[in-house]
Amino acid sequence: MFFPCICGWTMTNVASPNDIEHVLLSDRVSENLENLVDQECATVGSIDSWPEHWEESGAIDVWRCPVCERLYFNATGDPSEVVVYKIERKGLSNNPSENRSSESSKE
Repeated sequence: MFFPCICGWTMTNVASPNDIEHVLLSDRVSENLENLVDQECATVGSIDSWPEHWEESGAIDVWRCPVCERLYFNATGDPSEVVVYKIERKGLSNNPSENRSSESSKE
């Protein structure tokens, strides 16, 4: 699949493995995935359903643009449901005024 980023870069997951496509797992999703794998191992003795287990567990497909670092959640899903995030800032400061000044300098 080819996916155009807002910055103009064309991302693809054709080569595998790649550094574009990522899988986001919450703690609960990780537990669900582990339970599905354990259940299949107990009944079949091996794992044959990796793609189905990822989807069934609630894992989220995330694509990261290597140029602008935008994140696209559900990039391979329904285009109307793709959510895009752009970096607001890198690093955290204990001084709130430093955070505000770094944010305003980006605008």
